[in-house]
Amino acid sequence: MKITYESIRPYILEETLEGNKMICKFQIEDQVFDAVGNIRMAQKKGSERVTSQVKNTAIGRMRSMVLGVLRRAVGGGFAGTVTSMAGNEMIRQQTSGMRYNAKDKEGAAIKAFESIMTELAFDGGKWRLATEYSEFEKIIRRSPLTKAYDKKILARMLVEMAKADGSVAKEEKEFFEDFLNDETGNLGSLMRAPSVSIVECEEISQGAKENVFMITAAVALTDHEFADEEKLKLDDFAQMLGFNDMKKEELIRHAQDYTIEAAVKARGKMTRDEIYDFADRIGMDRGEAERAKIRLEKRIG
Repeated sequence: MKITYESIRPYILEETLEGNKMICKFQIEDQVFDAVGNIRMAQKKGSERVTSQVKNTAIGRMRSMVLGVLRRAVGGGFAGTVTSMAGNEMIRQQTSGMRYNAKDKEGAAIKAFESIMTELAFDGGKWRLATEYSEFEKIIRRSPLTKAYDKKILARMLVEMAKADGSVAKEEKEFFEDFLNDETGNLGSLMRAPSVSIVECEEISQGAKENVFMITAAVALTDHEFADEEKLKLDDFAQMLGFNDMKKEELIRHAQDYTIEAAVKARGKMTRDEIYDFADRIGMDRGEAERAKIRLEKRIG
């Protein structure tokens, strides 16, 4: 479904503009979520503005959702419980930085909301808290990455995967800008870092290895493709992490299932033919892709 600023306005508690980031608080039922969306300035020409800012592509929404999962996986903890609220009204809005217009800011708020959509379900015209999750999300929730070393290796793997086809696209750079920090290292330093070694992989916390691999696979699939270079890189990572072929395929399947679900959520609906086409492009069995869609429908009703 298409997310608009008007559709999420009732859930906004707070918006604070800091530099080029819109920091938002959303209330869904009795829970508050903190989320961040980067501002992408619209172009001066009306047609360009529609293309670059107002239009939310399925890939962009998917990446926002994956970003939300990624932040929670590394201990982002962007959720808290509301103890007292004065209804669903905006209680504060700081909009310093007048170089951004209203559409720029609204677009960033939409991106922030998209990053928490994996925690939500849309039911009866309203957003509610999700009560059931995919196997991918369950595994992520069981073992969030809490150690700085594990987070750094994950960041390096993600950048290596992005470089696998020889370059890092503009959209990928923007994705990395949204979650890299002083703890993980910036994109420039990670681009210059040597390839992750088998020894470094062996030192990842035992309970974190599956999450590191699954997240890397899921991020690789968000561009709706699964290039041969990416497959080879995942094979290398699986071997260095000590996974046999059966375990590797199981974890990739969880990532593919999640990617199918994210695609359906991002588009609102997908026909069987669209599911099959998507499955072909991410190297997934068509039947398994259709089952993933059905499982999602059963969970969200």
